Amino acid sequence: MSAVEGIADGFDFPCGAPSGANYYIAAGLVDPDYFKRFNAWHTGEDWNGYGYGDTDLGDPVYAIANGVVTASDFFSSWGNIVLIEHVMPDGNKAWSQYAHLRERMVGRGNKVTRGQQVGTIGKGANDRWIAHLHFEIRRRELLPTAWGWTREQVLNQYYHPSDFIKSHRPGSMPVISGVEITLDEVDKGFVKSSSEYWYEAPVGYRGRSYWTHTLAGEEDCWAEWRPEITQTGLYEVMAFIPSQNATTKQARYKVTHRRGTDTVSVDQSRYFDQWVSLGRYPLSIHPSMPTVVRLSDMTGEPLANRVQIGFDAMRFILLQKE
Repeated sequence: MSAVEGIADGFDFPCGAPSGANYYIAAGLVDPDYFKRFNAWHTGEDWNGYGYGDTDLGDPVYAIANGVVTASDFFSSWGNIVLIEHVMPDGNKAWSQYAHLRERMVGRGNKVTRGQQVGTIGKGANDRWIAHLHFEIRRRELLPTAWGWTREQVLNQYYHPSDFIKSHRPGSMPVISGVEITLDEVDKGFVKSSSEYWYEAPVGYRGRSYWTHTLAGEEDCWAEWRPEITQTGLYEVMAFIPSQNATTKQARYKVTHRRGTDTVSVDQSRYFDQWVSLGRYPLSIHPSMPTVVRLSDMTGEPLANRVQIGFDAMRFILLQKE
């Protein structure tokens, strides 16, 4: 187990661990091609070996992080399933599920460690599928056989698995230092332009957010988050993406820190009421080196396309003091 018993101190990939080598993802979360074929919104990722066909049948499947098995059972269609609960250093939880397994190597209540084999790639009940691993990371505790959600429900209840793992690799997870600044649209330090084309919505962080339509030319609606940094150091900067009115694929967040300015493009349409990392930056308490995050409606997507961009809370988490 980890230094703190049972805590998920980082996440690896379920096949080709730790980095996912020699495997590819045949279908992703809410994959539109999958929906066209099966009339269902996919709740995770389908992992396949590069040998294609059934060449990956029996390949090992690994626990992506430390955790406790909450389900290990056989179901019609799904076949063998293992479901694991993970508790992260900040107390938040996530659940990883491994389905269509040929073998299950852990039982309910077992404690597992990152990289421990929990099963092998299978073909589902009665070998009904081409061999692959159906892999999910859930935001909420759901039944192992959960299926049949709308697209919005899937995005509300499941993470994009590979995105989640990439942002929670061992050694990269935020260290809880006690310094965390959250700046919402109603807080001091948030400013926005005086445009008449701002709209408010009762969704997002603390049940409120702003939005507008995107532009290809000169900006009209812009907002800045200017936190009061209380400790110089390295920070994780995160943006909250609301579940509605955020359909742009290229929101451009400009992060000004003590060493310059970086622009991060975020596909807001992929997220549903969740925090998304904009990266890690050195921030200072000195007034001559202010911290500013800026977002505007000028994304390059023309007004005629009626694309929406959401403006919600920002969070600044101290990872390392100086």
